[in-house]
Amino acid sequence: MQADHAILADPSGEPIIIGSAHKITSTVYGETKLLTVRLPRGYADNPDRRYPVVFSIDGGPEQDFELLAGIAAEAEFSTSFEPFILIGVRTDNRYAELTPPLERMDPKTLTAVFGERMQPNGAPRFRDFLARDVIPWVTSRYRTDRKVLTAASLGGLFVVDTLLERPEMFDDYIALTPSIWWDEGRVADEAAAKLASHAGSDRRIYITMGDEGIGNLSGKWLATLVSAFNTSAPEGLKWAFVDRSGSEEHRTMALMGWLDAFRTLYLTPTRTGSPLPFLYDGSRAPDYTSAARANLDAGACRPAIAKSVTWAEKNDAPSAYYGWCLLLKPGGPLTAGNFGPDDFGRADQDDK
Repeated sequence: MQADHAILADPSGEPIIIGSAHKITSTVYGETKLLTVRLPRGYADNPDRRYPVVFSIDGGPEQDFELLAGIAAEAEFSTSFEPFILIGVRTDNRYAELTPPLERMDPKTLTAVFGERMQPNGAPRFRDFLARDVIPWVTSRYRTDRKVLTAASLGGLFVVDTLLERPEMFDDYIALTPSIWWDEGRVADEAAAKLASHAGSDRRIYITMGDEGIGNLSGKWLATLVSAFNTSAPEGLKWAFVDRSGSEEHRTMALMGWLDAFRTLYLTPTRTGSPLPFLYDGSRAPDYTSAARANLDAGACRPAIAKSVTWAEKNDAPSAYYGWCLLLKPGGPLTAGNFGPDDFGRADQDDK
């Protein structure tokens, strides 16, 4: 299928394929919609393995698909977080498809800024499209495990709104720079009551926000949203918020935010130390402690035998941790949330 981004290739060479595009018929919209797909390396060679499946809203070939394909490749090359199936869901008019209803703002106020493309109240129908058309197509075709919903900006608002309105649709939620200004902060204002009404579950949500400008109400609405999770999260819901207002802004958040989100939710453990003898004094690696030897004898590094530590703990006692299987999250700390040291990644990933 000829795609818009095909112009990136030099026609004198062979194109590099990073995924595929699929047209599906939507029973909700009564028209053809486009999905993009990237399967993990080795997918065909592991017929019994199931993978997390990430639904990227605004995930068309010309939208966020390529960015998240890079994150997926990083999972496979670094092995620092779990590989995943990537499903991009292209939006045709995100200003109509992803926006919640308006109750406080005058629609004319938005039209004056965004033009006629702004047609609020499309989010409920788009959720129906995901539930009735997209998810069944994906889960019947691929070997899926936990379902992840992710997007940025207006899409990030859609992610938060979906967790609040229909939490059962997905297992994990990743919202980058959500447009919580929508309808004068109504989604944030109503979040506490809606979260309090949810049943307990093992769902997780990661939210991150950069600098959204000076002198506006974004900070107030963001504080309201974070407070809602802090006071009203249902039993079992793990939530994380990372404030990047001191280092990133709205348009620079995507790669950093997604990388940290997957390291938070799908982190995998790793063994410390290097096998290269010439890195050590006298070309002799340190001796293992008895605890490290027992950890090595327990087999391949996996969550069941991993020890959760911080980078500071490891670096303050390098000989003690040499050879250990450690759960060690890269990147900066979380600003707020209820993730403990053992909550990064998934304890049950051994079974997948």
